[in-house]
Order: sequence, then structure tokens, then C-alpha cells
Amino acid sequence: MKYLLKVTLFIFVSVFSVQSAWAESVDERMRAAGLPATKSAELLKYAKDEDWRVREVVAKRQSTPGDILILLAKDPSWRVRAALAHNLRAPKAAIIPLVNDSSADVRFSVAHCGYTPSDLIVKLLNDPDFKVRNQAVVNLNVPLNVLKEVAAGSSDIADTAKAALEKRLADGER
Repeated sequence: MKYLLKVTLFIFVSVFSVQSAWAESVDERMRAAGLPATKSAELLKYAKDEDWRVREVVAKRQSTPGDILILLAKDPSWRVRAALAHNLRAPKAAIIPLVNDSSADVRFSVAHCGYTPSDLIVKLLNDPDFKVRNQAVVNLNVPLNVLKEVAAGSSDIADTAKAALEKRLADGER
């Protein structure tokens, strides 16, 4: 009985230590991925990390090279792709695939971002998901003439477009 208790205690402590060390290593990799001094070669390694949280840190970094951001546009985690959508330094080539992403959450992030190019926002006005379309129509990068067309139409986002148009005109946009 005493032996069994020692073995059980040893196994519990061993498993707990491994889990604790793993959690620290993820935290450490996240911290390292976010440091300004982290070099591109290391960022590439972190962009391929097994943990999505590490890859998300790389996707959010304003100084992550464009080629790495383009790689992250194909990341298996929707959270990483959504974080990428908000990176103001992401090249258009990294954002284009996100417009047709399988996750509505990612497409919503693209529609929500104030840095998304107008031609991509216009594409999102026809998204299959209502929330994405509704978010896209209030994005300030929707050209005024397109906003006027949507507001004059009868689509399910016409009312939102009318309100957005009124606000933009009231703010002096012509």
C-alpha cells in the first residue's frame, strides 16, 4: 500500500511538472514572438509553432515581414487569421484570401478593420453571412457611391447603409 501511494504520488508530480513546464514554454514562446528584437528567422519558426496562441502573436505584430503574414493567412486556426485581418501592415496579398475564408468570424474581422482596402470591403457586401455584410457596409472604406447604391436598394443591409450614409454625409463627406 505504501509503495502504491509513493508510485501514485510520483506519477502525479511528474505529470503535473510536465504540464507546468509545457505551459511555461508556450508563455515563453509567446513572449519571445512579441519582442521587438525577435529576428525574421525566429518569427518564421514561431509562425509555424504548434500552439495557435504563439502564431497569433506573430500575426498581430506590426513588424512581422509580409511573407510571414501571407503564410499565416493559411493558418489552420481562425483566431490567427482573424488577428491577421487587424494587422495594419499586412500586405493586401495576406488579406485577399481572408475575404473568402471559410470562417465568418475571420471575414467579419476583415470587414471590421479600418485598413481593409475598399475593393475587398465591397466584395464583403455580398458575403453569405448577414453579420459580415452588415459590418462591411459601415466600414469607412466603402466608397460613397457604392454606399449610396446599397442604401437605395432593398437588401437586408439597406437600412444600415442608409444610417451609415447619413452619418458620413453629416460628417462632411461628399
